[in-house]
Amino acid sequence: MGSYHTISLLSVILYTSTPSAQKFVTLTCNHSVTGILNEDTTLPCTFKSIMGKTFNVIELSKYREGGEAKHVFNSKESFREAQDRIKLLHQDSQDISLVIQKTQLSDNGTYQYYLETSAGYRTQDIALKVKAPYNLPEVTLFPNLTRTMRRTNLTCETTGYPLAQIHWFVYDKKNLTLEAETNNVTTPQGLFKITSTLPIRIAESALEGYYTCAVWNEEEQKYEVQKHFPIPVLDASNQSRQSEGKKNKVLTAVFVIVAALLSGIAILIFLRFRRRFRPAVRRESKFVMVPSD
Repeated sequence: MGSYHTISLLSVILYTSTPSAQKFVTLTCNHSVTGILNEDTTLPCTFKSIMGKTFNVIELSKYREGGEAKHVFNSKESFREAQDRIKLLHQDSQDISLVIQKTQLSDNGTYQYYLETSAGYRTQDIALKVKAPYNLPEVTLFPNLTRTMRRTNLTCETTGYPLAQIHWFVYDKKNLTLEAETNNVTTPQGLFKITSTLPIRIAESALEGYYTCAVWNEEEQKYEVQKHFPIPVLDASNQSRQSEGKKNKVLTAVFVIVAALLSGIAILIFLRFRRRFRPAVRRESKFVMVPSD
């Protein structure tokens, strides 16, 4: 009887030491994780095993182009370079999450999490997406050569990662995105600097409303940040100067017209007086020059 139990126990041990023993171990990890640039990123993983809460080894490998995997972490070894930033959060626990310290854009990619226990092993892939949230856009009003036509440009600029889109709205409803010219450049840090310029018409008087520059995250299908800019109105002092100039021009024109009319009237009066005065002088001169008898 004792030998039977011994044989049974030996069979169980041999069985659990083979790859088929994976059914005695469960590994649960988040399949997709989003990390923030320069912040710590956790790769959440937990496991359960019939052999308790202990494990033999944990390895993390990153897939390269072509499918080749490179080891970046091993719980029993110490790595150099960037791999030193990967740490195991807890020891002797079923929470076997790993943390990538000061996450960089180069950490983007797909990883294979490998767990080995006394009851078997498990693997699971984890996709890590690193993002740098876009900063609040800077919106600037730039006059151009057509300012006399009440035209100007609004420029919106923001920096982040991955590449996003800039959308324009006015009154929060009318979409003006197709009217804007947008381009981007890559910064030395690998981020995207996006600049969008929208031509607009300046209002003659104050209006209730504003233009909106919004940063659209295509992957997450949402607006990350947005900035409002009031509808620009012609400068009041400039309007006052323009009105004063027009007024002065009108007054000058009226003065010239009135002066011309007065001059014309004066000339007419002078001519009429001259016509009346000349005959009288002639008759008086003729009477004086006739000799008497």
